[in-house]
Amino acid sequence: MRDVEPFTTPAGDTSRAITTTLTAPAAVSVVRFEKVRGRAQDILHTASRRAEPRAWLAAVTWLVDAGLHPKHLHPKAKSTALRIARDLAHRMDYHRGIVIYRLVETAASLSLSEATVKRHVAYLRELGALVWLEHGSKRNLRLPGRKYTATATIYGAVIPPAYDTAMGHRLNGRGYNATVSGVTKAGREQAVANAQEAAANRLAPPSRGGYPNVPTADLSGNEKATRTARAEKPKSPRKSILGRKVTTALYQAADRLARRLRPLHNWTQRARINELSWVLVDKVAEGCTEQQVDWWLREISPTTIVGPSWRPDRPHTYIASQLRKDDIFRQEDTRRRAEEAGRTQPNAAFDAAVKESRARLADDGIELSVFASFEDLDDETRQEMVDDAEAAYLGGDPSLVVAIYETLGSSRAELLYGPDLVSRCLTLASHANNARIHLH
Repeated sequence: MRDVEPFTTPAGDTSRAITTTLTAPAAVSVVRFEKVRGRAQDILHTASRRAEPRAWLAAVTWLVDAGLHPKHLHPKAKSTALRIARDLAHRMDYHRGIVIYRLVETAASLSLSEATVKRHVAYLRELGALVWLEHGSKRNLRLPGRKYTATATIYGAVIPPAYDTAMGHRLNGRGYNATVSGVTKAGREQAVANAQEAAANRLAPPSRGGYPNVPTADLSGNEKATRTARAEKPKSPRKSILGRKVTTALYQAADRLARRLRPLHNWTQRARINELSWVLVDKVAEGCTEQQVDWWLREISPTTIVGPSWRPDRPHTYIASQLRKDDIFRQEDTRRRAEEAGRTQPNAAFDAAVKESRARLADDGIELSVFASFEDLDDETRQEMVDDAEAAYLGGDPSLVVAIYETLGSSRAELLYGPDLVSRCLTLASHANNARIHLH
């Protein structure tokens, strides 16, 4: 490989030319390099060509690793220079290679001092890898509406002729606007050699030692491939809040229902459509109509149960809890109805004992009225019982209605007190431990 001739510093540069002779990696045997000084670091007088960030970073890596600058002979200095170059490349305009300096921010992000960043950026300018596009100044521009506005320093990413010559690049034009138009024969040979070396390193067989516990592959054919095993592994279907199997059609129906009802209930606005759809799947599975679900949402509204000053942060979890409570009430009611249906009638001995007791009380002058069912109650007595239960409910005590419900069953309780009062008392009893409940 031949030597790289030093390029000439433009006329008018008063700095003394410094020539460094160092060994360069991969591309050339000996590189003679001259630092870039003075006006040659400006876009109008530079001998380097414009580059995109990726090509620029590759060139800077080569320049730094080659040790062309005397300050980059130490490994730590090379590492610092490459860290700063990567930070600049990350912020560059992808097509034009333009970057704002941002000294303070760069030093803070890399945990370096501002003096260190300044020093290494100056080294990159001397390598011919950066040119001034705009010299920053702290002088106030006095823009209208702003107390203070300074001028930012803007750099352009460039590749020096030394790198192009070492890589065998043919250039079209000169200076900042020069472009690569081809590759010399020596450059092609070197590129092929580098690619072959990289491929050999990438495809080298792994070492056989150092892994004594690696199991031997089973070649009998009894073991199935991982992909096949995963495909055959059964997947359990997703379940709803109450444990129902959720099909695509069921979820789509719930999704349509959620989109229509969500605007009608302001306390559900914090829930997303998919969250609200999922908790309404059980209602759709039960066969409820849109009007029934709408009425149910109004019935469980926090304004009704808790008070107008509270709204749930996660409405879908609140709805899910109400679904579970309704399911518990439904199961309990089903159990009580089954118990009522399975009750046995009093036997003959019990009837005889009742008649004997009545006769004994009659002999003492005490007459008991026969009460076979609630139908035997007169309207005045029944209304007094309902008024007492209503007053107790408004006082926060649902025990009168709950006692009849638990003792005689839901049908007898609704016959005596009416479905509305029974429902309100059961709801109050279910929230007995909630201190935030306000009765209307």
